[in-house]
Parts: sequence; structure tokens; C-alpha cells
Amino acid sequence: MKIGEQKKKQKGFTLIEIMIVLAIVGLLFSFVGVNLMGRFKKAKLDAAKIQIASYQQALQAYYLSHSMYPHTTQGLEALISKPSVGKIPENYPEGGYFGKKKLVEDPWGHPYRYECDDYQNHTITSDGPDGEGGSEDDIKSE
Repeated sequence: MKIGEQKKKQKGFTLIEIMIVLAIVGLLFSFVGVNLMGRFKKAKLDAAKIQIASYQQALQAYYLSHSMYPHTTQGLEALISKPSVGKIPENYPEGGYFGKKKLVEDPWGHPYRYECDDYQNHTITSDGPDGEGGSEDDIKSE
């Protein structure tokens, strides 16, 4: 057998074949990555809505006990510890109304904003992904 014939019989992939496979794998990952990022964003939005609903439940329990919601100056902290400003509720339960020892931040690491100036009508807001209040991506309680 000659040296030239021996090289022709060797099996393996050429550089072009490897490059084509890598290009196909790269395309597949790009489609999957874009799809996963979209789902990840939606999951964070859903998490913010669920956390706001959790605060709403705690506020309802507070209201049922005291016939008022916490004032803006008392904030959501009134759900975890007895307020020290504004109308201070009597018979505040040990452990509060939220069931946790500290408040939960939104999925983007920002605190939720709470507003209630008349002890009756309130809103809870997340500033959303951009972290700026008053923009289109804000998430508000209903």
C-alpha cells in the first residue's frame, strides 16, 4: 500500500463538516435562548402579580381586624409590626399579618410602593423591570 492510498482510507471529519455542525448547534441555541428569555421575563411579571396578591390578602386581614388599611406613612411595614405613627391599631397580633418577618421585594430587587392616604383606598405598585415609577411597565394592584 502506498502512502497516498493510506491517507484516503482514514476516517474522520473535515474542518468544513465540523464548522457546519457548530453553525447548526449555534442556531438551535439562539432560538432556544430567545424563547427562554421571553418566558423568564413573563415569569418575573407573574411573580410580581402573585406577591402583590399576597400583600392584598394581608391587607384584607389587617382591614378586617381594624376597619382600616395602614396609612401611607405606616407603609407595608404595618403588616409585619405594629405601627408607631398615624392611627395605631389596638389588639395588634404578635407576628403581624404578612406571615413573614420582613417585607418581600419585587422580582427586580426593588421594594413595593404602597399608597393609602385615607385609610380606606390603597394601591400597591411595583416599578417593573426598568425600576422607574410611572412608566408603562409598572405593575399595580387591582
